[in-house]
Amino acid sequence: MNRIGTILPRELRPASLFLKYSYCCSTSRPQRRAACATVTSAQQARCFGSKPSPFKGQNIQVLEQTISSSIANHTASYDEDGKGPVRVRGQIVYKPIAAADDKDAGGWQVQQGSNKSTSTLSFSMPTSHQLNNFTNIRNIPFIHHFLPANFPHSVDKSYATYASYCFLGSVAGSSAMVLSTQALLVAVGVGTQSAAPMAAALNWVMKDGVGQLGGVLFASQLGKGGMDVDYWKNKTRKWLGPLASSKVGRKKRGNFQRGTADTNPKRWRMVAALALDLSTLLEICTPFLGTEYFLPCASIANIGKNIGFLAASASRAAIHQSLTKTEGKTSNLGDVTAKAGSQAILASLLGTGFGIIFSQTFCSDYGTAGILAGFVVLSAVHQVCTYKAIQAVPLKTLDRHRLHIVLDSYMKSNLDQIIGQSGIKKQNSWKAPLTPTEVAERESFLPLMPPDQSVRWLSVGASLVDICPSGVEELESLMIRQETEMNGPNQYEKYILKVLSSTATGSDDGTIQLTFFEGANDDDLIAGMFHAYAANECMRNEVFRNDDASTIVEYSYAVTKSQMPQFMSHLEERGWQMETGFVNVECGSSFRLKIEEL
Repeated sequence: MNRIGTILPRELRPASLFLKYSYCCSTSRPQRRAACATVTSAQQARCFGSKPSPFKGQNIQVLEQTISSSIANHTASYDEDGKGPVRVRGQIVYKPIAAADDKDAGGWQVQQGSNKSTSTLSFSMPTSHQLNNFTNIRNIPFIHHFLPANFPHSVDKSYATYASYCFLGSVAGSSAMVLSTQALLVAVGVGTQSAAPMAAALNWVMKDGVGQLGGVLFASQLGKGGMDVDYWKNKTRKWLGPLASSKVGRKKRGNFQRGTADTNPKRWRMVAALALDLSTLLEICTPFLGTEYFLPCASIANIGKNIGFLAASASRAAIHQSLTKTEGKTSNLGDVTAKAGSQAILASLLGTGFGIIFSQTFCSDYGTAGILAGFVVLSAVHQVCTYKAIQAVPLKTLDRHRLHIVLDSYMKSNLDQIIGQSGIKKQNSWKAPLTPTEVAERESFLPLMPPDQSVRWLSVGASLVDICPSGVEELESLMIRQETEMNGPNQYEKYILKVLSSTATGSDDGTIQLTFFEGANDDDLIAGMFHAYAANECMRNEVFRNDDASTIVEYSYAVTKSQMPQFMSHLEERGWQMETGFVNVECGSSFRLKIEEL
């Protein structure tokens, strides 16, 4: 009875069935069994007989296929007409057997030879845009062994561009390493009569050991500060103590987040490429310095190579995660990572062969100078391909730079609503933020360079003595009270924001200092950044030119509280990952505040 009441649609259930169902729900289990047993077969026949047949008298056949063979068939090549796969293996076709009379229950008949191959279309046709992007790649012989299962449906549309440029860059990088190995062998003395085999072998082993040790030391600092220059400056000040330079007399300016391998994998991937090429260049230049300088030069180069390998490995997971398509709670991250490894192996083999040919053909007549010239060409190809590959990846997490691109475009697109009072009331007139793909086209990830202009006016995580130099009264004035009833009368925002005019900072447009409290979550980080960018737009506008800092902070906070719910929903709709831990706007030297009662 319970099953009947659950399976049948409400409109197909008879009135007596609802009476029986209500009675069953209000009695004990033995009574429900007895009551449900009173439903007659005629009532059940009327219930099920009223359900329309989904086949409507048509001749049908049922296709049965295992999961593994279905995945393999999705990687098959399209035929010349583009109408479907050439062969579908592991598929069985069943046809119903008509019942001879009412007593015969019928059955299923297996179509002869159906488990071998059939040209039946087992999945929907891709769009013309997908065919233009992927048909040429899929038609390469044996290419399906190096692509994720169910390609291109199981990966992001940028996967083909990323994989192609990565493959070309890996070929160029492997070829350059062949040239550097040849130069190192010349530097260690191989091929000369005065070379001592034991000394050459010992030097070779020692430079590998020193390089691996340097890689371990680099990995130990990877999660603490990474490439954050401010992190190393603060650490140097602690080491030097009184000898460190003071901050008195300096102009107050913003800071910027270089990020870790998780928050900014693109920048770390470029660091890896630059470290590998610079190390290879040092190895090639070692013969010019002489045999006595082999060990220090080769050791430093090996340290750089290990740093490059570690940086590339650390950034690979976040990049591959952005290229996957997650369905429900499942993901093909493992398959994408495995195929990336097989592509790298193939590129290494081809690059090694090309490097040997290149060395014997073009570099043998010119010695080390010819090797150096060949390296310059291969390094340029490697750097350009690496940049193009990671530029195509749309990262769906928000770090400070990507959030800057989103908020800067959002504020400029909705400037009239921000400045005018009508913008606070008419939320539907605000334009939506950028998507991850649109942000990827504008993203900057070159190492050791500020990625955007917010470094000139925004400082995130300022110290307490910088943001509140006057004491506790200034801290109280900067704390923002929440004006919602559910939060209570004494609840404050998880950040403080201070606006400094151009005369106080010595800059053209002034500076904004933003510091978060301990316990601030992702929503608080986005709200604080939204408030800062809204205040910056007001500070640079002529309407607020004569207003004081407190007026700008109050007005921009009103805009923030009015627009934040719609902005957060738009971010999620546009494809950004809004789960906990996917927003990071602070750098390694940023401070957080925690107020405790004594």
